[in-house]
Amino acid sequence: MAQLQANDDRPRRLREGVAIVGDAPAFDEDQHLLVLYASTPTERAMLEAYLEDATGHLAPEHRPAVAWIEDVKHDDHLGHAGLKEGLALSPHLTITPIGVAWRPKSPDLQSWREIMLWMRLIESNWLQRGVLRRQPKRCAIVIGEAGAHSALRAKYDRLSATGLDLHDEDDATSFANYVALQAALTIERDARTATGQTIKYPRHVKRSIWGRPAFQAQLAQISKETGQSLDEVKTTARACLKELVPKVRAPHVSLSGSFARNVSRLGYEQNLVYDKEKAQAIRDLAITQPTAFVWTHKTHIDGFAMLMMSRNEAYPLVHLIGGDNMAFFGVGYLMKRAGTVFIRRSIDCPIYKVALQSYLSYLLEKRFPVSWALEGTRSRNGKLMPPRFGILKYVVEAAAKENMQDLKIVPISIYYDLIAELGDYAVEQTGATKRKESLAWFADYLRSLRRPLGRISLGIGDPVSVDTSAKDFTEAYEAGPESFSVELQKLAFEASVSVNAVTPITPSALLTLALTGAAPTALTEAEIVDQLWSLGRWAHERGYPLTEDLLEADKERIGAVARAMIEMGVVSRYDGGLEAVFSIAEGKHFEASYYRNNAIHFFVNKAIAELALAKTIEAAPAGSVDAFWNEVADLRNLFKFEFFYPTLDEQKAEIEEELNRYDAGWKSRLASGGARELLSEFTPLVSHAVLRPFAEAYSIVADIILEQDGSETIDEKLVVAKALKLGKQAFLQRRITSEESIGKLMFANGYKLAVNRGLAPEGGADLKAARMSFVNKLNDVTKRLRLIGEIAEKERARGLDSDGAENSGLRLTVVGNE
Repeated sequence: MAQLQANDDRPRRLREGVAIVGDAPAFDEDQHLLVLYASTPTERAMLEAYLEDATGHLAPEHRPAVAWIEDVKHDDHLGHAGLKEGLALSPHLTITPIGVAWRPKSPDLQSWREIMLWMRLIESNWLQRGVLRRQPKRCAIVIGEAGAHSALRAKYDRLSATGLDLHDEDDATSFANYVALQAALTIERDARTATGQTIKYPRHVKRSIWGRPAFQAQLAQISKETGQSLDEVKTTARACLKELVPKVRAPHVSLSGSFARNVSRLGYEQNLVYDKEKAQAIRDLAITQPTAFVWTHKTHIDGFAMLMMSRNEAYPLVHLIGGDNMAFFGVGYLMKRAGTVFIRRSIDCPIYKVALQSYLSYLLEKRFPVSWALEGTRSRNGKLMPPRFGILKYVVEAAAKENMQDLKIVPISIYYDLIAELGDYAVEQTGATKRKESLAWFADYLRSLRRPLGRISLGIGDPVSVDTSAKDFTEAYEAGPESFSVELQKLAFEASVSVNAVTPITPSALLTLALTGAAPTALTEAEIVDQLWSLGRWAHERGYPLTEDLLEADKERIGAVARAMIEMGVVSRYDGGLEAVFSIAEGKHFEASYYRNNAIHFFVNKAIAELALAKTIEAAPAGSVDAFWNEVADLRNLFKFEFFYPTLDEQKAEIEEELNRYDAGWKSRLASGGARELLSEFTPLVSHAVLRPFAEAYSIVADIILEQDGSETIDEKLVVAKALKLGKQAFLQRRITSEESIGKLMFANGYKLAVNRGLAPEGGADLKAARMSFVNKLNDVTKRLRLIGEIAEKERARGLDSDGAENSGLRLTVVGNE
């Protein structure tokens, strides 16, 4: 190995001002081996000077043995000189790693320029020479925690106990490779004391994984199964690890935090909103147990929000997992070196799968949290999307490989007062192609953030525990993909329910719920406030979470959100009459529905109950209660691709509790023919705002499927393409209420529902009657929704409640100069 050569002007003694961090070895009768880690000639010169200072006065027979290690590029292990020979001296050695750390110019707030200079300093011999000469206080000799030769050997032997010959080198060389890696990791860890870094981050990860016998055994198995030579498999594995594992550096970690804060501040307020006590409890969890954060994906800066919260609370470095489409020039470079893991969007290479699983297993074992979007991609309609199992599968499998009993999956809801890119989502829902991510695209996105967008908030759900050693889990895992998939679905469902539970109702959600429910009718400010108060009071009485501005009736902040929605063009204001009226702006119903859908899950049970009550109006009184519950089950099934439900019995209990709040004798009233009156009292009515878009979208899909003849293939792309065209016609003819019912996602779910009901196989003329029944069902649902909308309009026309908005303290001024 070519050793680093020290500078010609190296100091004979360590320069004054250079700090010594750690406990210096006591060179007594014990035998010592000093392992010196230098990355540049300047660092080697500093260590040589320290060595002279520390041991030059000792008699030759009492001086410690010395070995050098350095980072050799494109190698499976660190380079070392003298280490193999030093380890052979005695099994009773005390081994002390010693290295060099470089401090940032400012330990607290750092400018981008200072961080960039620090990044360069760590790897630039020329800069290091200058800093050592002019600012020696920025240099430190780091004396790592000493280890016993016998303890290191015992650990190495345990790791190697596979019964396979997995080493290309002899045992002594392999053991030296292992000790070199442990020394470097110790120095990196203990250097944080010198640099002031509070974030724990991993180093030498690829070499650590490569040196694991289990990983080498898996590569050998792939070679045996595929017929590839072991050398070919190892070459591919090296490339996969290089592609996957970020080369994390402290300056990049600092710079990424600064970058995230500056991007978010373009439009959002500086401080994140979250429960600090809960965030700190989760930090303590992440330090002691393998932890995975799964979060809702609403916008491009969700990952930045996670990053900022984790840095605020001094979490170990959270490794964000994202698609490699986001690893574009500039941003990809920075974020990868700050811990982001960019993975392929399609994984079909067995070697890549083993590398990914081994890497995730390493992170979990070393207590570095992993993090990814639960839905896999951004929600394009504001609701929580169905969870994707890909990354969850790899993470849980990685935990299972290590027999982890305490994996914690922490659901996190990220939500915003307003979102900048809703216009793009709306265009995509009309069938347009999503723009490819690039540096130019990112620059345009940053420009879109330059407007007041309110706050970024995070809701932290209760952790979901996974014991991979449990009997049920083990049996499912060993039974094969189908059984294991069921376990994953349970985990994902539990996480999704937890996420929904901590996603609070926001002012923008209530405002758009009121306006979309009234559409196409415009509302006065008094009517809007009455609706906000009525909906907010309803939610608060049931213990549903609301944002602080709603809980505290903060009229200034609520008004600011309303004004921002007007400025963004989502809400329209008309001043030409006797008083100002507000409505969803033309062509902006999709954007408005997005904000409403952020909190729609809290209103689903009530909406289903309203629709079921409307159904019982036509039922015979004697069987009205049974008719009601039958309709609840039917509606639950109708919208099952849109919402997450508890079990049917649990949902029925929740709906019954809701009805009892209005009238404990509701069953008797139904049995006596009082369904319509009970429905009129079931205020505030919400089903026309909550369920109508989905029912109308499904009805369009149902019409298309009905018209297909027996010889025509019915597939999702065909149905969605036709539905986009027919939906536009239906809106122009006012057969549907608004353009928010015209969207790819709802049409796709409508198609999935038809397939689930056996209505969309290839051909099948005998399905005509079943398809007609499906059309009639949806027509009946939309008819009832119109009825409920009319009842709500009449209720609104009666005026403000005497104890409502006028006395609530929630009176707001939508436009500041009024």
